[in-house]
Amino acid sequence: MRDQSPDDAGSVTILAGGRVIDPANGLDMIADVVCAAGRIVAVGPAYLAPARGAAAAGGAAAAGGAAAAGGAAAAGGAVQAGGAVQAGGGAVDVIDCAGLVVTPGLIDLHVHVYPGLGDFCVHPDRAGVDVGVPVVVDGGTSGVRTLGISRAYAQSLAIRTRVLAFMDPCLLYLATKDFIAHRLEIANDPRNLDLDAAAAALEEHEDYVVGFKVRATTTEDDRVSPFLEGAKKIAGDRPIMIHLGKYPYTKSLTNLDAVAALRPGDIVTHAFRGHSGALLDDGADVHPAFAAAVARGVRLDVGHSGSDFRFAAARALLDLGYPPDTISTDLNLFNEDGPVYSLPETMSKIWALGVPLADVVAMVTVHAAASIRRAGELGTLDAGRAAEVSVLRIDDGPADFSDGFETVTGDRRLVPVGCLRGGTWIDATGPFSPAREDAAGPDPAAWDLPRRQVGVAAASAAAEARAYQQALR
Repeated sequence: MRDQSPDDAGSVTILAGGRVIDPANGLDMIADVVCAAGRIVAVGPAYLAPARGAAAAGGAAAAGGAAAAGGAAAAGGAVQAGGAVQAGGGAVDVIDCAGLVVTPGLIDLHVHVYPGLGDFCVHPDRAGVDVGVPVVVDGGTSGVRTLGISRAYAQSLAIRTRVLAFMDPCLLYLATKDFIAHRLEIANDPRNLDLDAAAAALEEHEDYVVGFKVRATTTEDDRVSPFLEGAKKIAGDRPIMIHLGKYPYTKSLTNLDAVAALRPGDIVTHAFRGHSGALLDDGADVHPAFAAAVARGVRLDVGHSGSDFRFAAARALLDLGYPPDTISTDLNLFNEDGPVYSLPETMSKIWALGVPLADVVAMVTVHAAASIRRAGELGTLDAGRAAEVSVLRIDDGPADFSDGFETVTGDRRLVPVGCLRGGTWIDATGPFSPAREDAAGPDPAAWDLPRRQVGVAAASAAAEARAYQQALR
């Protein structure tokens, strides 16, 4: 998908009268968001204009309130009778956001979106714009040698979502249902690690690759991962993401050893899974290694996945003062139809645990942008930034949420309505969206979202790995 450019005449969109939550700027107010030529022009209180259809003085929409109540505003032109707006000769697209929540473009920090590279991934738009998320970050589906073809697909004109990526530092890595890189034991083969090639790929794709996703497998020393240590040598200030949990077939660092090896700014995904070793005394305290990592700046990411988030662990860590820095889904074929569904659904779960909405929004905007070193371009509604903006609806009333093991009932759910992606409005069509609801009726059972058995393939692979290892003894 091509973003709008300054040469796109008349490309003005106004998100009118929504509750704008922009944590980076301390905003939580009813306002209009005005975008032109693919950029954010202004955010201002809608009530400052005298009436619907009134012209904004001076022609150009300006921060501080050149937005018309009810949704009409002028940006480079004049307001016409009846509320139509002219800008550079073209009509402005006014989107009524009254009663909705408008945020900086949501960023899903951990997804798998290279379908065809193995059999594990979802379409980028399924993780992205279809659920109101303009920006997603692939979580290391590809290694070095397949990154070019993966990027060519992810940034093709057919893909509407903006895709960035963590790259596995191995020459070859494929994230598949059967963990093929581990089953064939290339994920723990030092011959698969070429730091010069990995560094060259980082340099070539510096605008696309945000950091490394390392599978911290071990070889001779069970407490040292040459793959993690190698990535640290060449990552520079880019983050390294590791996950809590084991892989089938190959040995890896224990969770606590992996966390202890991370640098400030590195990311632990699946940080709120059960049985990670982070919690001690039935959740009454955290392990000193975990506490020390957070104290030195290691960032905690949800990375829900099908079986790597537990309400119980999240409650305990929240009570102990360890909230997520970021919320992500780890969306893939195992969990797209439940229990994960989408980033807004995962946000709803953290909200249901008592985290204030503004903090939840920060975790998927300004904090996510900072985590991938993109704070200068993503995560806020600052004027001049690319028009990546999300629109959500709050559905009040009891809402059931599942982590795959436990179901909790919250007071409300965040529902994706749509987003601006590079200045172009895209309606959400994914799970829980108004478009899906309108098509299927109010009964969620009619939404044709079969609940797959979460983790069945992973459990099968793990059982096969145990059998294989026993046969070697």
